[in-house]
Amino acid sequence: MEGSQRPRRALGPVPDDWSEPSDSSSASPAGPLFDDPELTDTGMMRRLALNTDGSLQTLIPPPRPVLPVSEAQPASAGRRFSADEAPADHGWVAPRRSAASVSSPPRAYAPLLPPVSRPTAPPAVTVSYPRAAEPLEAPAVPVAPVSATSTRSGFSARSQATPPLRAVEPEPKLTKREARAAAAQAKVDAKTALEAEKAAAKEAALQAKLDARSAKADAKADAKAAKRAPKAGKNGIDPAARLGVTPTQPARGESNTRQRSGRPAFIVIAAVLAFALVVAAVVWVMTTKPLGSASGTGTAAIDPLLTTAEVSPIAAEDWQVATAAGTPLCLTGATPQPERTNNRKLFTAQGSSVLQTIGTYPDDASAIQAYEAQATLAGTCPDGSALVVGASTINGLADAAQAVQLKVQAVKAENHLLVLARTGRTINTFDIVTANTIPVTTAAQVAAISLARQCGSGTCPASLGVASALPASGTPAGWLLPADVPRLTPGTGKWTLHDWPVNTPGSQCEGTDLTKVTGTTASGQRTLILTNDPKAPASFGVDQVTFTFADNKAASTLATSVSKSITNCAKRVPTAVVVDGENVKGSGQGEVPISGQTWTITHKTNTSTVVFRVAVVTVGNRVTYLLANPSKTFDFSDADWDAITLRAAQRTSQSS
Repeated sequence: MEGSQRPRRALGPVPDDWSEPSDSSSASPAGPLFDDPELTDTGMMRRLALNTDGSLQTLIPPPRPVLPVSEAQPASAGRRFSADEAPADHGWVAPRRSAASVSSPPRAYAPLLPPVSRPTAPPAVTVSYPRAAEPLEAPAVPVAPVSATSTRSGFSARSQATPPLRAVEPEPKLTKREARAAAAQAKVDAKTALEAEKAAAKEAALQAKLDARSAKADAKADAKAAKRAPKAGKNGIDPAARLGVTPTQPARGESNTRQRSGRPAFIVIAAVLAFALVVAAVVWVMTTKPLGSASGTGTAAIDPLLTTAEVSPIAAEDWQVATAAGTPLCLTGATPQPERTNNRKLFTAQGSSVLQTIGTYPDDASAIQAYEAQATLAGTCPDGSALVVGASTINGLADAAQAVQLKVQAVKAENHLLVLARTGRTINTFDIVTANTIPVTTAAQVAAISLARQCGSGTCPASLGVASALPASGTPAGWLLPADVPRLTPGTGKWTLHDWPVNTPGSQCEGTDLTKVTGTTASGQRTLILTNDPKAPASFGVDQVTFTFADNKAASTLATSVSKSITNCAKRVPTAVVVDGENVKGSGQGEVPISGQTWTITHKTNTSTVVFRVAVVTVGNRVTYLLANPSKTFDFSDADWDAITLRAAQRTSQSS
C-alpha cells in the first residue's frame, strides 16, 4: 500500500461475507477492513497530486470487472452458439445434422446400371499366362444362379453372372529341337514383320508423293478456273448472279479428296516458307550494324566496301565482283595484325581492278603503328618486281592518307596506285590497277565514297587536296632501294644492295680521287647489282656515294669542282667522249633544294669501248655522286637515269 512503512506482503483471504451488503460509503468501500497505516510524506504528496479536490482522502480503486453469463440456447432454437436471441426468419422442419449422417435423406438420383460385382478373394487356382505362339482362348463362363430381385428388375440371369476363372493345365516342357524350331520361327516372323513395315513405309512415301502431285495439279486447276471465272462488274455485282445462274459446286467426295490431297503440299510449302524466313532473319542480323555517322540514330544494313557502280570513275568498263580478294601490292611484310578485316576485289575484263581492304585495330595507337608500317612497305616495296614511281599526300580524306604510284615490271607492265587512309583505329587500303596512270585525285574521290559510310569519329571526307610527297624511306635512311631502280629486261632481273666504305674508281673524269675527299664529316657508299638477267654485263650495277660536310658551302664547292672536271674531261683525256645530260632540279625532305647534272661518258680504245653514266647533285650540306657501267646494248634510257638521280637525291635528304 502506497506510503506505508510496513513491508509489502500478500493479502489475506477474502471473508465469507464479502458479497453481502454492508455499510459502505465513498470513503469506506465494501470489502475487508484493513488498518490504515499512517501516511508518509511521500504518500501524502501522491494523494494530493491524484485527488482533484486537493484532499487527503483514500484513493478509490477501479471497479471490479463484470464477466458475461453464458446461457445455452435450446436445440429447438435452430441456431447453435448464436449471440442473437432473435428468432430465425424461418423454421427448420428437422433439426440440423451432419451432411453424412445415418439419418441423411437419400440422393436425388439413382444409378442407371446396377453396381459391378467384383471378386473379393483371389482365385483358388493360379492361372499361367499363355505363350506368344499360342492363341488366346476365351475361358468358359458358367452360368451363376440369379436372385429373384435381379430377375424382377429386368436383367437377364446371364448378364448378372460372374464368370469364375478356369484352371489351366501346366504348360508342357519343350525339347531342345522344339525350342530351336520355335526360335527359328520367331526369327522368320520378325523378319517378315520388318519387311512388311518397310513395304508399308515405302507405300506411305509413294502415296505422299502422289498426294503432293495431286495437290499441285488441283492448285493449278483451281487457279485456271479462277482466271476463267467471270469477274464482278464495276459495282461489285457478279454477272452470273445477275442472270440467275447458280455456280456449280463440286461434289462432296471431290471436295474431300482435294482437301485430303492438299495437306502434304501445304505442310511442305509451310516448311519452305519457315526456312526462308529463318535465312532472311540471319542475313538481316549479319548485315545490320549501327550507322555510326553524325546522326547516330537507328540501324540500317550498310556496305562499307566499294560497289561496282562507285568505281566507274576509275575506268568506264563493266565491273564485276571477284570471288577471291588477295593481298595489296607491296604490303606482304610483317605489320601489326588487326582485330577484324574485310575486303573486296572488283575487276573488269580489260584488266582493271580495285582491291579494298579494311582493318580495325584495338585502339588509335595500334592503328597509327600499323599505318606507319604499311606506309614504309608501300614506299620501299620489298617486292622485287615493283618500281616506286612517286608518292603524294591526300588532305581532307582521313586522319592520315597518302598515295604511292607503283609499276610492276612484268612482261606486260601494270600500273598500281596504292591509297592508304587511317581514321581513328581503322585503316583502309585501296590497290587500284589500270592500263594507264590515273590521277591521284580521282582515286581519292572514289575512296571517299566508302570512307564516308564508315566515318563515325575522326576526320570524315570533306574537301580533298593532293600534294606531291616523298615515298617512305628505308632503314637506314638516305640510300637508294631496289624499288627505286628499274629493270632493264621486263619480267627478269633482281636488284641486290651492298653497303661499304667509299671504293668506287669513278669514270676517270672526276679530277679527284673520290676515296680521299677531305673536309667531310661523314661519307659512305651503296652499290646495287643486277642479278638474274642473262643480258646484263658482268658486275652491272649502280654506285651511290654520299659526302656530308659541315655546311652547304663546302658541299657546293666539291660538287662544282667535280662537275666542271667531268664536263672538260675530253680536253684532258683523249679517249673520253662526254655527252652532257639533263639538269636535275627538285626538292627533298623538308623542302631542301636539289640541283645537279647527269652525263654519259664513253672511253674508246683500239680494243674496247667502255661506257659510264655519271651524276652529281647537291642536297643542302650533302653531295651525292652516281656511277653506272652499262654497255652499248644494255643501258638505261636518259629519262630513267634522270629519275634515278632525282630519287637518289631525295633519299639523301631523308637521312638525319
